[in-house]
Amino acid sequence: MKDALAAVARELLSSVESDFEELTLRASLSGGGGGHRIDARPDDVLLGHSGYEQKLYPIGLTRPVVLELRIFQDGTFEAVVTEDVGQRTGHLPPIYTVLRTRPELPEPSPVSTLADVEAVIGAPLPPEVHELYASGVQIDDEIDLYPPDDIISAWRLYRSMVENDPEFWGETLLYVGPPGAVRTVQFHPLWVPIASNEWGDNLCVDLAPGPNGRIGQIIQLAGEAPLTYLAESATAWAQSPDGPGHGKLEASWKVPDLGPDGVAALATTLQKLVLHDPGDLDFGLLARLTSLRELWIRGGGSVRLEDLAHLPLESLHVMADEIELPKCETLRSLTVSGARVELPTYPNLRVLDVSGAEVDVESLPPVDHLTLNVEQWQRCSLTPAAATLTGESSLLRALAWARERGAERPYEVISGAVVPARP
Repeated sequence: MKDALAAVARELLSSVESDFEELTLRASLSGGGGGHRIDARPDDVLLGHSGYEQKLYPIGLTRPVVLELRIFQDGTFEAVVTEDVGQRTGHLPPIYTVLRTRPELPEPSPVSTLADVEAVIGAPLPPEVHELYASGVQIDDEIDLYPPDDIISAWRLYRSMVENDPEFWGETLLYVGPPGAVRTVQFHPLWVPIASNEWGDNLCVDLAPGPNGRIGQIIQLAGEAPLTYLAESATAWAQSPDGPGHGKLEASWKVPDLGPDGVAALATTLQKLVLHDPGDLDFGLLARLTSLRELWIRGGGSVRLEDLAHLPLESLHVMADEIELPKCETLRSLTVSGARVELPTYPNLRVLDVSGAEVDVESLPPVDHLTLNVEQWQRCSLTPAAATLTGESSLLRALAWARERGAERPYEVISGAVVPARP
């Protein structure tokens, strides 16, 4: 690791075209790829062409790596290297996320039949699924049925994704189908992927339908298209595999361009709406959007949303000078910033981000994923399953914060020198 980091530092030093005090490279690497960002002190340092990326990406080939590499003008460097920490370098300071508990899936076992699939998922597949596989029927030229081992591979991949990545926990999905037929979540352990379509979207047997659905219905996971109800059974799907049509599901507008009349005329089929620069808009105009499940308001003055309490909102993001929140019992994810906020009681809230707001930190509700800034975490005693820290520029201090939250991560501090140093 030390030699690899030295090679990256050497490439970066060779590309600097002006005086500098310190370069900082932050990277999250896995499988020969990943993301990274460089910042410098002073901030007007010029970097020319460099091949450091070719030296950087292989560091994550053997295991996922998160690192912060600091390079100094005299050719010395110091790196903090760890793993199992989310580091979003699109922001400066970065945003760090840790899981306090990491669910472990059972070890994979050989799978060669649908009976083996049932044993792994812990539930029986409907008879029509067995009949579909036994018939060997070609459903559509663009649809491929998975063999049993691929069913379990896809199932394990989705389960791991939604259980280990808190970014998905509060995400709202666009949905097409009968109201209440399908749970509007990223994935459920009793959704069984049995095929993929021409766009690579997975098609599942749904063994855990919504209150208005049927066990064994066929759904298409969100991907190129929304989460979609396809048919009431595998038999009906084989006869007609095409998904339903739908109206406009999402929109993004600058309110000054749209105007109050335009807001009042928005399509009632909208499930996701983003409003920019709303000023002091009367948000009661949105009360007629009875399909609205995700709402973003960016840059408002006074944002009063109490008239929207009856909407089926699941995700709400508000940035404004004054905020009055609606009491939506369906809300699962909430982000507020820019104002002093009083939080209503949300019985289904899983994800909360108040890092950019003034709140009573000592009385925050327990949630699965909590995002706070450095000062707020110092006053918060909650230990959620996933915790996110904003406003911290040091990976080493972020690891100390994670340890306080019950999510200790091993790390290395590696130092060295590049020879020859930059002249």
